[in-house]
Amino acid sequence: MSRIDLRVYKKGLRAKMRALRQNMPEVLKKEKDRLIFEKIVRLPQYKKAKVLITYVSSQVEVDTRRLICRAFKDGKQVAVPRCIPNSREMQMHFISSMEDLAPGAYGILEPSPQAKVCGTGAGALCIVPAFCNDLKGYRLGYGGGYYDRYLSRFRGVKVGVNYSDCVIPALEHGRYDVPLHMLVTERKVHHIKPEKKAKHTLVMGKGQGKKEKSRLAKARRQGAKTGR
Repeated sequence: MSRIDLRVYKKGLRAKMRALRQNMPEVLKKEKDRLIFEKIVRLPQYKKAKVLITYVSSQVEVDTRRLICRAFKDGKQVAVPRCIPNSREMQMHFISSMEDLAPGAYGILEPSPQAKVCGTGAGALCIVPAFCNDLKGYRLGYGGGYYDRYLSRFRGVKVGVNYSDCVIPALEHGRYDVPLHMLVTERKVHHIKPEKKAKHTLVMGKGQGKKEKSRLAKARRQGAKTGR
């Protein structure tokens, strides 16, 4: 079986999905955005979340500006990303209104560096952008790796949003890609089932089983004392 060049694969898929969005009639896009918005605010995870973390949408992305305004009305805290200069990292900063934003990296609206930083997301719901998603929770981002790094540390609920035409059954992905918990399109909410990890069986010789059990019991007793 021939190995796929992941960089070429991703570049071609990004170009295809970008063209699809750019060619989408404005009226159709607005209707799809509305349907996605309505599905998000009905999610139990959204209603429960005290903090909404989300990107600030551009013209070719699923709209989040209406969602940001709704979150303020619902009494939630809202945090949005800011790219850290000279790095491939980003931080989430709290905002109190859309007026707190100004054009930053790549011309995207960003919060002030002085705005309070949001933590790792315990009790938060994060809306994650992508050019393409699959039904296993993986996403094709914009190529900078910002969200891959952020999501590896995020501890809240990860929700992808996309148009159904930009969703495929399975994406080629790397070992460090972080799967989402769910994906919302204009058609439905996809709840992602975690992939099962392969089980490994340890084969022991005679007498090793009892010794190993004794070691494990001792380790558990020590762990209980230290709280680890």
